[in-house]
Amino acid sequence: MASTKHSAAGFSLVEVLVSIVVLSVGLLGTLGMLLASVRTGNETATFTAALNLARELSEKARINKGLAAKNNAANAYLVEDWRAGSASGASAAVKACVATVARCTPEDLAAWDMREWTHRVAKALPDARLSVCFDDAPWNATAGEYAWACSHTGNTVVVKLGWTPRTGGEEGRSSMPPRLVMQLVAGQVHDGQAGS
Repeated sequence: MASTKHSAAGFSLVEVLVSIVVLSVGLLGTLGMLLASVRTGNETATFTAALNLARELSEKARINKGLAAKNNAANAYLVEDWRAGSASGASAAVKACVATVARCTPEDLAAWDMREWTHRVAKALPDARLSVCFDDAPWNATAGEYAWACSHTGNTVVVKLGWTPRTGGEEGRSSMPPRLVMQLVAGQVHDGQAGS
């Protein structure tokens, strides 16, 4: 006599649907982590580019320290509240200081350095904003962040760089504090100039 019991083999439709749902949730979580990783990597690359640009300007200012350490209108390294795409400095005629036969004054060299440097900043940083100024207190302790405003006092030249992050949450760039602040010229009196 044959057995009338059938043992159930395989999966039921409900079990298959549950496993598909669990797998889908796992894949969505993995995709979310991958996107966050890419965004973070992009922001890290942008911050590294900003840091390299600030270091480059620091080297240029230290080479031309006789001018860079002066707090006056002749110092072309001083730029306040420059924004990518702004007309300020874009159309100004600047003497090219690139050839070995080029005869450039320190002022010419500073103007050339800043024009070329701001072009690179505009290319490397999205919605770039910068200030290069004398500032003895760039940190705003009350707000707990760096401030765009410059005190125009002291003997320390700083560069303040800001950009719109690519990590979502597009805030207004005018309300965002500087994302990188770096000292360009050390705080010391140079050539007998005490902040004049």
